[in-house]
Amino acid sequence: MLLDDFIGDKPVIIYDTREGRSYVIRHLKKFDDITIVQRPLEIADYLVQSSEGTIAIERKRASDFLISISDGRLFEQIENLQEYEDARIILEGVIFTSVSGRRCYAVDSLGKSWNPKKTSRTQPRTMWTNQFFVHPHSFIAIFKKIQESGITIIPTGSAHDTADILHYWATQGDKSEYMSIRRKPKTFSDYDSQLFLLSGLTGVNTKRAEALLKEFGTPMRALSAFLEYSPKKFPVAGIGEKTVSDIKKILSMNIDNVRPRRMIEYEFRDGIRGLEEILSRTEKDLGKKKIAVLKKLLKERGLKLGGKKDELVKRLLADMSEEERVDTALFVKKYEELSKTKASLHQIPKGLQGVYKRFRKKYKE
Repeated sequence: MLLDDFIGDKPVIIYDTREGRSYVIRHLKKFDDITIVQRPLEIADYLVQSSEGTIAIERKRASDFLISISDGRLFEQIENLQEYEDARIILEGVIFTSVSGRRCYAVDSLGKSWNPKKTSRTQPRTMWTNQFFVHPHSFIAIFKKIQESGITIIPTGSAHDTADILHYWATQGDKSEYMSIRRKPKTFSDYDSQLFLLSGLTGVNTKRAEALLKEFGTPMRALSAFLEYSPKKFPVAGIGEKTVSDIKKILSMNIDNVRPRRMIEYEFRDGIRGLEEILSRTEKDLGKKKIAVLKKLLKERGLKLGGKKDELVKRLLADMSEEERVDTALFVKKYEELSKTKASLHQIPKGLQGVYKRFRKKYKE
């Protein structure tokens, strides 16, 4: 997906939704010469628009780096980062090893000054470390593997330093013209193409794209589902009401105000519902009125006043002429508009066809 809306005078830094509350974002927001955009990213925590292309950055605090070695996440992240030509890992904090203890220690950031009242810059600071049972030899091997994979490791001291280096990368030289925020596999199968298509939707990552295909079978049916299902009743777990509403809005907005020559299924169904609503509008309006109001209308027509609310409504409708019950001119107009723009495969229900012929005949007379 290309962020054309953000390709302007300022370079762009995209950050993953999981980084939204980090101190890095707070510091980035202080820079006026860049644009920062939040997007769900399948790979990396940050994407920077540089003069040489898109830089993919995985931000790792020292402790998180060691944890991801232990649980195996780091290996998967390294493999994924290689999908970008320029991939980098920011290592925030310090890691040091203990061969005798067969473990590593992580310092995520320096603490407060021992004596805050002193102004000396050289005064010592508190330093809290966490130990991890990662053997130093394994730690060294990991660094070698990262180096061989072509990924650059950049050390920083804090979230402030991380924000500063991201800003530096974004503002050096002329920015690139386009920026890609989706992974493109090296070899593309038909299934990969379908995942790639769906994962471009707002709030849809690869896992959710897979769930959509599992539920609906094809991308076309999945896209149609966003238009047809209520956001509150969308049948795919993990895709919430807000995500469905946002996607539905994007899919149905006519931003360029183009007059379509042919309707899609969703628009055709809306048109049919519109015709049905014109026919039932008077009945619905009467159903919303209070019994006292309905009895007043019945009295004006000299009709029986007794009975339940549904009976009163039916009695009023039976006494009305067709012109009173239905805005026939509006029905004919909407029917003809629908007939002109519908696709050849769309069939208007026979009942509505009969109503149109009857209304249209009256106009000719």
